[in-house]
Amino acid sequence: MALDDVTVTVALSASNPSYLGTFDRTTATRMVQVSIQARSATAPGAGHPERRRPTVRLPVEEQIAWVEVVLGDWSDYAYRVVNEEGRYRIRPEFFVVFIDRGGTLRLAPSDLQWVLISGGRRAYPEKLIPDDPELRAYLRRHGDLIPADLVPHPQGTSPQVWAHQFVSHLTATLADKLGRIGNGRGFIFDEISLHGHSTVIVRYTWHLIDGDKAYGFDIDLAGVRAQRLRMFDDPRARTAATRIAALPFDQPVFRAPEVIDGVTWVRFGAPE
Repeated sequence: MALDDVTVTVALSASNPSYLGTFDRTTATRMVQVSIQARSATAPGAGHPERRRPTVRLPVEEQIAWVEVVLGDWSDYAYRVVNEEGRYRIRPEFFVVFIDRGGTLRLAPSDLQWVLISGGRRAYPEKLIPDDPELRAYLRRHGDLIPADLVPHPQGTSPQVWAHQFVSHLTATLADKLGRIGNGRGFIFDEISLHGHSTVIVRYTWHLIDGDKAYGFDIDLAGVRAQRLRMFDDPRARTAATRIAALPFDQPVFRAPEVIDGVTWVRFGAPE
Protein backbone atom coordinates (compact mmCIF):
# COMPACT_ATOMS: atom_id res chain seq x y z
CA MET A 1 0.00 0.00 0.00
CA ALA A 2 1.19 3.50 -0.78
CA LEU A 3 -0.35 4.94 2.39
CA ASP A 4 0.15 3.63 5.92
CA ASP A 5 -2.39 3.57 8.72
CA VAL A 6 -5.48 3.78 6.54
CA THR A 7 -8.54 1.62 6.39
CA VAL A 8 -9.75 0.91 2.86
CA THR A 9 -13.39 -0.02 2.32
CA VAL A 10 -14.33 -1.70 -0.95
CA ALA A 11 -18.01 -2.20 -1.78
CA LEU A 12 -19.57 -4.02 -4.72
CA SER A 13 -23.03 -3.74 -6.19
CA ALA A 14 -24.76 -4.97 -9.34
CA SER A 15 -27.55 -3.27 -11.25
CA ASN A 16 -29.33 -3.06 -14.57
CA PRO A 17 -27.58 -0.34 -16.62
CA SER A 18 -30.20 -0.03 -19.37
CA TYR A 19 -31.30 3.42 -18.13
CA LEU A 20 -27.72 4.70 -18.43
CA GLY A 21 -27.20 4.09 -22.14
CA THR A 22 -27.83 1.81 -25.11
CA PHE A 23 -27.39 -1.89 -24.36
CA ASP A 24 -28.40 -5.04 -26.23
CA ARG A 25 -31.24 -6.11 -23.98
CA THR A 26 -31.22 -9.68 -25.24
CA THR A 27 -28.00 -10.21 -23.31
CA ALA A 28 -29.33 -9.05 -19.92
CA THR A 29 -26.19 -7.01 -19.27
CA ARG A 30 -25.41 -6.14 -15.66
CA MET A 31 -23.19 -3.40 -14.35
CA VAL A 32 -20.88 -4.36 -11.51
CA GLN A 33 -19.85 -1.27 -9.59
CA VAL A 34 -16.87 -1.08 -7.26
CA SER A 35 -16.61 1.83 -4.83
CA ILE A 36 -13.43 2.49 -2.88
CA GLN A 37 -12.94 4.77 0.10
CA ALA A 38 -10.05 5.20 2.52
CA ARG A 39 -10.09 6.65 6.03
CA SER A 40 -7.22 7.55 8.30
CA ALA A 41 -6.58 5.29 11.29
CA THR A 42 -4.24 7.74 13.06
CA ALA A 43 -5.57 11.25 12.42
CA PRO A 44 -7.25 13.15 15.24
CA GLY A 45 -10.68 11.83 15.88
CA ALA A 46 -9.70 8.28 15.03
CA GLY A 47 -11.18 7.13 18.30
CA HIS A 48 -14.62 7.93 16.94
CA PRO A 49 -16.69 5.38 15.08
CA GLU A 50 -15.22 4.25 11.76
CA ARG A 51 -17.63 6.27 9.62
CA ARG A 52 -16.45 9.55 11.27
CA ARG A 53 -12.75 9.09 10.65
CA PRO A 54 -11.39 11.60 8.13
CA THR A 55 -11.20 10.39 4.58
CA VAL A 56 -7.91 10.35 2.71
CA ARG A 57 -7.19 10.30 -0.99
CA LEU A 58 -5.82 7.04 -2.34
CA PRO A 59 -3.40 7.31 -5.29
CA VAL A 60 -4.98 6.18 -8.55
CA GLU A 61 -2.46 3.34 -8.87
CA GLU A 62 -3.59 1.95 -5.53
CA GLN A 63 -7.25 2.32 -6.47
CA ILE A 64 -6.61 0.28 -9.60
CA ALA A 65 -4.68 -2.33 -7.59
CA TRP A 66 -7.71 -2.81 -5.32
CA VAL A 67 -9.99 -3.14 -8.35
CA GLU A 68 -7.71 -5.78 -9.86
CA VAL A 69 -7.77 -7.73 -6.59
CA VAL A 70 -11.55 -7.56 -6.35
CA LEU A 71 -12.45 -8.15 -10.00
CA GLY A 72 -9.59 -10.34 -11.12
CA ASP A 73 -9.57 -10.83 -14.89
CA TRP A 74 -12.76 -8.78 -15.17
CA SER A 75 -10.68 -5.67 -14.49
CA ASP A 76 -9.46 -5.81 -18.11
CA TYR A 77 -12.89 -4.42 -19.07
CA ALA A 78 -13.23 -2.01 -16.15
CA TYR A 79 -13.58 1.76 -16.32
CA ARG A 80 -12.69 4.35 -13.72
CA VAL A 81 -15.43 6.98 -13.49
CA VAL A 82 -13.77 10.36 -13.05
CA ASN A 83 -15.87 13.18 -11.60
CA GLU A 84 -14.80 16.82 -11.62
CA GLU A 85 -15.74 17.21 -7.96
CA GLY A 86 -12.96 14.79 -7.07
CA ARG A 87 -10.47 17.57 -7.74
CA TYR A 88 -11.90 19.69 -4.92
CA ARG A 89 -12.91 17.22 -2.24
CA ILE A 90 -12.22 13.64 -1.27
CA ARG A 91 -15.05 11.33 -2.21
CA PRO A 92 -15.53 7.62 -2.93
CA GLU A 93 -13.97 6.43 -6.17
CA PHE A 94 -16.09 4.42 -8.60
CA PHE A 95 -15.15 1.71 -11.09
CA VAL A 96 -17.57 -0.25 -13.27
CA VAL A 97 -17.48 -3.31 -15.48
CA PHE A 98 -20.24 -4.74 -17.70
CA ILE A 99 -21.01 -8.44 -18.07
CA ASP A 100 -23.91 -10.27 -19.70
CA ARG A 101 -25.83 -13.28 -18.43
CA GLY A 102 -23.62 -15.60 -20.45
CA GLY A 103 -20.52 -14.36 -18.66
CA THR A 104 -19.22 -12.29 -21.58
CA LEU A 105 -17.55 -9.04 -20.58
CA ARG A 106 -18.60 -6.02 -22.61
CA LEU A 107 -17.34 -2.53 -23.32
CA ALA A 108 -19.53 0.44 -22.46
CA PRO A 109 -21.71 2.15 -25.10
CA SER A 110 -20.69 5.58 -26.32
CA ASP A 111 -23.86 7.24 -24.98
CA LEU A 112 -23.46 6.05 -21.39
CA GLN A 113 -24.42 8.71 -18.85
CA TRP A 114 -21.38 8.44 -16.59
CA VAL A 115 -22.50 11.27 -14.35
CA LEU A 116 -25.44 9.13 -13.19
CA ILE A 117 -22.92 6.71 -11.72
CA SER A 118 -20.70 9.17 -9.90
CA GLY A 119 -23.02 12.10 -9.29
CA GLY A 120 -21.93 15.70 -9.66
CA ARG A 121 -22.13 17.86 -12.75
CA ARG A 122 -19.67 16.21 -15.14
CA ALA A 123 -18.03 12.81 -15.37
CA TYR A 124 -16.04 10.85 -17.92
CA PRO A 125 -14.54 7.34 -18.13
CA GLU A 126 -10.91 6.27 -18.01
CA LYS A 127 -10.44 2.77 -19.35
CA LEU A 128 -8.13 0.59 -17.28
CA ILE A 129 -5.23 -0.76 -19.33
CA PRO A 130 -5.94 -4.47 -19.84
CA ASP A 131 -3.45 -7.28 -19.45
CA ASP A 132 -4.99 -9.14 -22.41
CA PRO A 133 -2.85 -8.23 -25.47
CA GLU A 134 -5.70 -8.94 -27.91
CA LEU A 135 -8.00 -6.57 -26.06
CA ARG A 136 -5.26 -3.92 -25.94
CA ALA A 137 -4.84 -4.23 -29.71
CA TYR A 138 -8.61 -3.95 -30.21
CA LEU A 139 -8.79 -0.81 -28.08
CA ARG A 140 -5.96 0.79 -30.03
CA ARG A 141 -7.79 0.16 -33.30
CA HIS A 142 -11.37 0.88 -32.30
CA GLY A 143 -11.35 2.85 -29.06
CA ASP A 144 -12.67 1.86 -25.66
CA LEU A 145 -16.40 2.56 -26.23
CA ILE A 146 -18.90 0.82 -28.51
CA PRO A 147 -20.76 3.26 -30.81
CA ALA A 148 -24.34 3.30 -29.57
CA ASP A 149 -25.76 3.04 -33.08
CA LEU A 150 -24.03 -0.33 -33.51
CA VAL A 151 -25.71 -1.88 -30.47
CA PRO A 152 -28.39 -4.31 -31.69
CA HIS A 153 -31.93 -3.91 -30.45
CA PRO A 154 -33.67 -7.00 -29.06
CA GLN A 155 -36.40 -6.91 -31.68
CA GLY A 156 -34.17 -5.56 -34.41
CA THR A 157 -34.15 -7.00 -37.90
CA SER A 158 -31.76 -6.45 -40.78
CA PRO A 159 -32.26 -3.26 -42.83
CA GLN A 160 -33.33 -5.33 -45.83
CA VAL A 161 -36.06 -7.16 -43.94
CA TRP A 162 -37.16 -3.99 -42.14
CA ALA A 163 -37.51 -2.17 -45.47
CA HIS A 164 -39.79 -4.82 -46.95
CA GLN A 165 -41.83 -5.00 -43.73
CA PHE A 166 -42.25 -1.24 -43.82
CA VAL A 167 -43.51 -1.20 -47.41
CA SER A 168 -45.86 -4.10 -46.73
CA HIS A 169 -47.46 -2.43 -43.71
CA LEU A 170 -47.52 0.96 -45.44
CA THR A 171 -49.39 -0.46 -48.42
CA ALA A 172 -51.80 -2.44 -46.27
CA THR A 173 -52.62 0.61 -44.13
CA LEU A 174 -53.25 2.81 -47.16
CA ALA A 175 -55.49 0.16 -48.71
CA ASP A 176 -57.45 -0.15 -45.47
CA LYS A 177 -57.88 3.61 -45.18
CA LEU A 178 -59.07 3.93 -48.78
CA GLY A 179 -61.45 1.03 -48.32
CA ARG A 180 -63.05 2.68 -45.32
CA ILE A 181 -63.57 5.93 -47.22
CA GLY A 182 -65.32 4.07 -50.05
CA ASN A 183 -66.73 5.91 -53.05
CA GLY A 184 -66.23 9.28 -51.43
CA ARG A 185 -62.47 9.02 -51.27
CA GLY A 186 -60.56 12.10 -52.32
CA PHE A 187 -57.17 10.49 -52.84
CA ILE A 188 -55.35 8.72 -55.63
CA PHE A 189 -52.03 7.10 -54.81
CA ASP A 190 -49.82 7.26 -57.84
CA GLU A 191 -46.64 5.60 -56.56
CA ILE A 192 -45.33 3.49 -53.71
CA SER A 193 -41.80 2.39 -54.45
CA LEU A 194 -38.82 1.00 -52.56
CA HIS A 195 -35.39 2.19 -53.72
CA GLY A 196 -32.71 -0.22 -52.61
CA HIS A 197 -33.27 -0.85 -48.92
CA SER A 198 -32.91 2.74 -47.80
CA THR A 199 -35.67 4.91 -49.30
CA VAL A 200 -39.41 4.69 -49.92
CA ILE A 201 -41.20 7.13 -52.21
CA VAL A 202 -44.94 7.71 -51.93
CA ARG A 203 -46.78 10.01 -54.34
CA TYR A 204 -50.47 10.82 -54.14
CA THR A 205 -53.03 13.35 -55.35
CA TRP A 206 -55.47 14.99 -52.99
CA HIS A 207 -58.69 16.04 -54.77
CA LEU A 208 -59.96 19.28 -53.29
CA ILE A 209 -62.81 21.61 -54.21
CA ASP A 210 -60.38 24.30 -55.34
CA GLY A 211 -58.25 21.87 -57.34
CA ASP A 212 -55.96 18.89 -56.99
CA LYS A 213 -52.81 18.98 -54.87
CA ALA A 214 -49.92 16.61 -55.50
CA TYR A 215 -47.84 15.33 -52.57
CA GLY A 216 -44.73 13.23 -52.27
CA PHE A 217 -43.24 11.48 -49.24
CA ASP A 218 -39.48 10.91 -49.31
CA ILE A 219 -38.88 8.41 -46.51
CA ASP A 220 -35.37 7.71 -45.25
CA LEU A 221 -35.87 4.30 -43.65
CA ALA A 222 -32.74 4.31 -41.50
CA GLY A 223 -33.60 7.75 -40.17
CA VAL A 224 -37.22 6.83 -39.42
CA ARG A 225 -36.10 3.66 -37.66
CA ALA A 226 -33.56 5.55 -35.54
CA GLN A 227 -36.11 8.21 -34.60
CA ARG A 228 -38.66 5.61 -33.52
CA LEU A 229 -36.07 3.91 -31.34
CA ARG A 230 -34.87 7.15 -29.82
CA MET A 231 -38.26 8.69 -29.14
CA PHE A 232 -40.47 5.66 -28.44
CA ASP A 233 -38.06 2.73 -27.95
CA ASP A 234 -40.04 1.05 -30.73
CA PRO A 235 -38.09 -0.90 -33.39
CA ARG A 236 -41.08 -2.21 -35.31
CA ALA A 237 -41.56 -1.43 -38.98
CA ARG A 238 -45.31 -1.85 -38.60
CA THR A 239 -45.84 1.04 -36.19
CA ALA A 240 -43.54 3.34 -38.18
CA ALA A 241 -45.35 2.55 -41.44
CA THR A 242 -48.84 2.83 -39.93
CA ARG A 243 -48.12 6.28 -38.53
CA ILE A 244 -46.85 7.66 -41.84
CA ALA A 245 -49.59 6.00 -43.89
CA ALA A 246 -52.29 7.65 -41.78
CA LEU A 247 -51.00 11.18 -42.35
CA PRO A 248 -52.64 11.96 -45.74
CA PHE A 249 -56.07 11.17 -44.28
CA ASP A 250 -55.65 13.51 -41.30
CA GLN A 251 -55.54 16.68 -43.44
CA PRO A 252 -52.10 17.57 -42.12
CA VAL A 253 -50.23 20.84 -42.36
CA PHE A 254 -46.63 19.86 -43.03
CA ARG A 255 -43.78 21.90 -41.62
CA ALA A 256 -41.38 23.38 -44.18
CA PRO A 257 -42.29 21.19 -47.18
CA GLU A 258 -40.43 21.61 -50.47
CA VAL A 259 -42.37 22.22 -53.69
CA ILE A 260 -40.73 20.78 -56.81
CA ASP A 261 -42.52 20.87 -60.18
CA GLY A 262 -45.87 21.31 -58.48
CA VAL A 263 -45.37 18.42 -56.05
CA THR A 264 -45.20 19.19 -52.32
CA TRP A 265 -42.45 16.95 -50.94
CA VAL A 266 -42.30 15.98 -47.28
CA ARG A 267 -39.19 14.24 -45.95
CA PHE A 268 -39.23 11.70 -43.14
CA GLY A 269 -36.21 10.49 -41.21
CA ALA A 270 -33.92 13.33 -42.23
CA PRO A 271 -31.73 14.84 -39.49
CA GLU A 272 -33.54 17.56 -37.60
